Formats: sequence, structure tokens, C-alpha cells
Amino acid sequence: MAINFDPIFSGMQNGPEKIKGNFDKVNDGLGWGEPQNFLNMNGITSEFSQYKVRKDGNAVIVSLYVTGAAIDSSSSVACYLPTSISKRIGYSLSTQVIGRTDNNALGFMNIATQTGKCTFHKPDASGLYIQATIPLV
Repeated sequence: MAINFDPIFSGMQNGPEKIKGNFDKVNDGLGWGEPQNFLNMNGITSEFSQYKVRKDGNAVIVSLYVTGAAIDSSSSVACYLPTSISKRIGYSLSTQVIGRTDNNALGFMNIATQTGKCTFHKPDASGLYIQATIPLV
């Protein structure tokens, strides 16, 4: 069934633009909030270390670049997500996010969901890139 929109738009100045404007307002909930900086960053470059929460509250995207010598779980290199976000990441006590090093090896970031502390592990001294979308509950 085809709908004839001409009668709807005939008396309306900029009708299609107004409808698009209203559609954008409805879809605004699926966009991303403003970039936020991680808390208490130690050993992480500030140019590329942010997170964004989806406006509907169902996901967080993390983007960061970790530099330094080979990092393991005993390293002091860490950052923190606010606990208001980290406690909504899954049902377990920690979550692991995979990343890639400058030398094309795999590394990862562990997120302690109760404290928001993010620690890193990478097999070599190159930088580690993390970019991931994580669902929130």
C-alpha cells in the first residue's frame, strides 16, 4: 500500500526537513555521549585514552593506547573506569578486552568490574591498542 505524502506536505513549509529533524531526535538515543577520560591514568598516553557511553546506556566504547615496557598484571600501568560504568560490565568480577600491539601481537586489558581498575598485559615492549565496544547490563 503506497502512501501519498503530497497532501501532508502541501501546506507545510520545509515538511520533509521537519520530519527528518524529528526522526533525528528519536534516533538520538542510539548515538554516543561525549568522550570521557579514564581516571588516574598511569603510563597511558593522553591523546588516545577515552571512553564513551552510548546514550541509551546499553554499551561503552573504550579507545586507548598503552605504551611502555612489557606490561603484566603486576605492573603499575593502570587506569580506572568510573565504578558507575564498570559495575555494569557483565556479571563477573573481571572482563578481558583483546588488543593489538604495534608489532601485531595480541595483548589484553583486564577490567576489574567492582573497582573499575584496568590493567594490561602485552608480550613485547611495543604499544598496545585497545578499541572495543562492551555491552552494559
